Amino acid sequence: MIVSHRHRFIFIKSAKTASSSIELMLSIICGPDDVLTPLAPFDERFDADYYEYQPRNNEGFENHMSVNEIKKKVGERIWNQYLKITVVRNPWDMVVSRYHWEKARLWPSIKKNITNILREPMSIVRYKRLQHRIKLIFVLSTFGNFIRYFDKNWTNSRFYFDEQGNPICDVYLRFENLSKGLNDLECIFGVELGGLPLLKIKPRKVKKHYSKYYNQQQKERIEKLFKHEIEVFGYTFEEVNQ
Repeated sequence: MIVSHRHRFIFIKSAKTASSSIELMLSIICGPDDVLTPLAPFDERFDADYYEYQPRNNEGFENHMSVNEIKKKVGERIWNQYLKITVVRNPWDMVVSRYHWEKARLWPSIKKNITNILREPMSIVRYKRLQHRIKLIFVLSTFGNFIRYFDKNWTNSRFYFDEQGNPICDVYLRFENLSKGLNDLECIFGVELGGLPLLKIKPRKVKKHYSKYYNQQQKERIEKLFKHEIEVFGYTFEEVNQ
């Protein structure tokens, strides 16, 4: 996420919405006193474009902070005065993207976890993380299992709404039309942002339409889990024949 004092905006980072790419793009216009939380380093297994990124001033901030956490951290004055920006995406499409992302990083994360356990054999947290990832082997074995055991905490509502469910951001960029949204930001800030870097896009190797992944029961489960996002942002399940 970003808190830019130079341009007076807060970028709230939602999940699987090209937010890392947008965060990298926006970081270029940020000043030395702005808050930039860390990004994962370039990984050729996941990223199409090479990048370098320098986080700064991020003590007490995290990558994916909810609107409530950010408001508490920055204070009422900054929260109320700064432009709050985030990204929304069709939930059925987002879930497919998340499935491929979790599968791609599962075994590398298990390997890293085991390495960490060997380094810190008395760390209970390391063992709990490994236990969670071993469970994910079954959850990610099929798309059907992934939907059946989908973690409700993986919705993006905490980045979009206040505790009463009211939209709290000023700008909701739409994943489906990022070009327009980014052009609008250029006009607001009076700067050129350049091309959008392509981060974390390689895991979804087969680019078939998201609707081809779902049966009726799975479609309805996502509709239930993301009910509020779907209603507020007007998303529908789009069928394609190809």
